[in-house]
Amino acid sequence: MSENGHHDEHHHTLFGFDAYNMNFAILMIFTAIEIVAVALTFSMEGTVSMTTVVWILVIVGLVKGYGIAAIFMHLKGDPDSRVLTATALFPVFFIVVMVFFIGLTHPEAAGNLPNWCRPGFYN
Repeated sequence: MSENGHHDEHHHTLFGFDAYNMNFAILMIFTAIEIVAVALTFSMEGTVSMTTVVWILVIVGLVKGYGIAAIFMHLKGDPDSRVLTATALFPVFFIVVMVFFIGLTHPEAAGNLPNWCRPGFYN
């Protein structure tokens, strides 16, 4: 027990720093990467292809999602992390079922989006 009366047994570090502050810094860096990737597509057309930007955004999104889930949601490293992970993943089953059955019942749904769903440059 520390001076302020809190238990220090669950204090996690990331690369030797406080896990929450380090995770926040990493999230800010990856957010900047996302902004630059999208800005390169729109401001300097032809610099980066849309496919490359989508891959950058997906990979960065997965890294950020892991950081948020593992550190901020305590899904990694805490004694009860298995229960928390199972609880957090429970809705994923329903999301997968929903996407799967929408795809099976209306396969062209994703290809024929109405014009108001598309950005202006997309033909």
